[in-house]
Amino acid sequence: MIDRPESYPKSTRTASQLAFVFKSTSKVPLEIYQKIRGSLKQSLKFSKISLKTLVRKYTGKSDTERWSQVTNLHQSWDTRTQQMAALLTANSSVLEFGAGRMVLKQHLPAGCSYTPSDLVDRGENTLICDLNAATLPAFPAHDVAVFSGVLEYVNDVPKLISHLAPSVKVILASYAVYEKNTKERRRRGWVNDYTSNEFIALFAERGFQCVHTEIWQSQVIHKFMKFDCHPQGDGAFNATLL
Repeated sequence: MIDRPESYPKSTRTASQLAFVFKSTSKVPLEIYQKIRGSLKQSLKFSKISLKTLVRKYTGKSDTERWSQVTNLHQSWDTRTQQMAALLTANSSVLEFGAGRMVLKQHLPAGCSYTPSDLVDRGENTLICDLNAATLPAFPAHDVAVFSGVLEYVNDVPKLISHLAPSVKVILASYAVYEKNTKERRRRGWVNDYTSNEFIALFAERGFQCVHTEIWQSQVIHKFMKFDCHPQGDGAFNATLL
């Protein structure tokens, strides 16, 4: 029996099968056919990645397979980490989530101590933690928590920040805000879509004031500091940075 592409459900056809259908029903030069086949292959690949992201988004899972592979920890992200390191204060205790290759450790100001945390073991006494777990562990107290290219992959950011709040005074967080990164968010593995205002607001609602922002490529780096609200006689509140 001849195995014809038309017999496959569309959702299970490969790029080669779809391209064969196109070629068999259209008179196109071989060169154009090959380009179409390549484009279809890329589209199907991206669709598969997006589907996996949606599954993780609605099941609350992390992409352990992806982050277990060192080849997925791209050196192109290092400049973002270096830029964030420049916002740290000397002699601070630093807890980095999504530590990866621990590039941040190499750029810490003088006198800083460093604790790496990640989904998988990176060595050097990594605090192994799944930020998408139903129950988060108690985080050790530090002056600063750092999220460099991490929060886009967290299903419940408000829950995470609320849980972390008692343990740190400062949070450095990069984020690909929606208005600057509207396309292909699921293909990149990102599971949330905060605008700049929404992102800052979710920290403010949990006691952290945004005191500084700067740009890295199409992303925004934020520095949040914990503040305490004291009631005044007229019913207003006075916020004091801790």
